Amino acid sequence: MQLRRFPSVTSLRGFEACARYLNFSQAAAELHITQSAISHQIKQLEDLLGVELFNRSAGAMKLTQNGAELLPVVRVFFKDMISVVDRFERGERRESVLEVFVHDSFATTWLIPRLPGFYALWPEIKIKLNTEDFSRFDNANVQVAIRLETRGCAWSGLFSEFILAERLFPVCSPVLVEALGIPVTVDDILRYPLILRSRTTLSGQRVSTPTWEYWLDKHGVRCESLKGALTVPYTSMAVHAAIRGLGVAMARTSHISDELKTGELQKLFAEEMDTDTGYYFLCSPGKEKTADIQAFMNWVKAQATL
Repeated sequence: MQLRRFPSVTSLRGFEACARYLNFSQAAAELHITQSAISHQIKQLEDLLGVELFNRSAGAMKLTQNGAELLPVVRVFFKDMISVVDRFERGERRESVLEVFVHDSFATTWLIPRLPGFYALWPEIKIKLNTEDFSRFDNANVQVAIRLETRGCAWSGLFSEFILAERLFPVCSPVLVEALGIPVTVDDILRYPLILRSRTTLSGQRVSTPTWEYWLDKHGVRCESLKGALTVPYTSMAVHAAIRGLGVAMARTSHISDELKTGELQKLFAEEMDTDTGYYFLCSPGKEKTADIQAFMNWVKAQATL
């Protein structure tokens, strides 16, 4: 906002003191200046604003209606300024909230398990996760989105950076491996109880999501139909079901955090299959250079390489 005329802080301090004492002499004494000097400050302030702030008739000084309207504004200004200066002197920084639009499953299985590490580095930046279907960038507080899309996707009018590639691999609990053994060939996987996803097609065409049909097709294994031990709508559900020993899930890198390290899940094959999809970091153009967004983006990129 452009201000054509703004009074000096000195004149505002003088006005606030005069409004408290309703006496130029006492206000001047508090500010360690002469009565003439504070009278001059008030006159300059009134001339600048084009209104009278005090009524000085009949030997008494009272605030005019304009003065009474200005006083609370000035007091809030000084209160906020003192608070900011005190915080700067203590080396503190105001907490900020960064709203991140993200897929529910990605937030649950990949982002949230890693967020303690982000807060350890940036305790003053608080994350607000939003799982609505579409990002809104017309709101200054809605700054960031992480979206799954095919590689090379163009995001018109937005800053975008590819941050995490999707790779697929079958996983199950060690208990299931102990009971059924490790498969020798890809075909052997068909003798295991499989956890299927109900959303395997889009508009009648196969898509590169973590489904058994996609994985088997890429390995050259033909099957007319799959009979699963359990069918779920989301990959995150399939992963949790696999941990409970219900079957083998087709997992993807964005849905596995520490389960392989802790031994809750085990890969049935060492190979991870590449896909043509991955996650993009999105924000309004130019906002990627702001301190909070840059900190979060760099942290996400670093996590994606671990």
